Amino acid sequence: MTIDDELAAMAALRTNGDHEGAHVRALELVRQHPGDVRAVLAAAGACDRLGFEREAVVHYDRALELGVPDEQHQDFTLCYGSTLRNVGRHEEAVARLAEAATVYPDDAAMRAFLALALHSAGHPTLALATMLEAALAAAARPDGFGRYARALGLYQAELVNAAIGDEPMGD
Repeated sequence: MTIDDELAAMAALRTNGDHEGAHVRALELVRQHPGDVRAVLAAAGACDRLGFEREAVVHYDRALELGVPDEQHQDFTLCYGSTLRNVGRHEEAVARLAEAATVYPDDAAMRAFLALALHSAGHPTLALATMLEAALAAAARPDGFGRYARALGLYQAELVNAAIGDEPMGD
């Protein structure tokens, strides 16, 4: 089976909701093809989806070393920035997401994740202003926050729970 076939099989598992199966397959693929950025990105995404951020960031760092293809750079930067925040690399997350927000000014999700990183980095007023900017940008788009709406909803619930004392933020 070629790497393209493996990636397609992994995508089918994700589409069918089998994220654990996709994760296992992605880790095997990156073991077989450690120098292929597509395999490394697949492993990063599969780890991230299951909440294995420390494992995911290793793959994201490796993908950066290998060179992320231009057509994947926007999505990569958002996911990488979010994961950096989740593993406590807050200032690095802010720097990467802020730069990307200038490159992709119409990306409401990028701004929302930048706002989360700013919050984690201890900049609450700027975080709120950036989140308002993201909300306004999302309101102007038919797809709002796109495929990141689910993740942003989870982070929103996490923030509420942290504020009322039910559970600490994972950052």
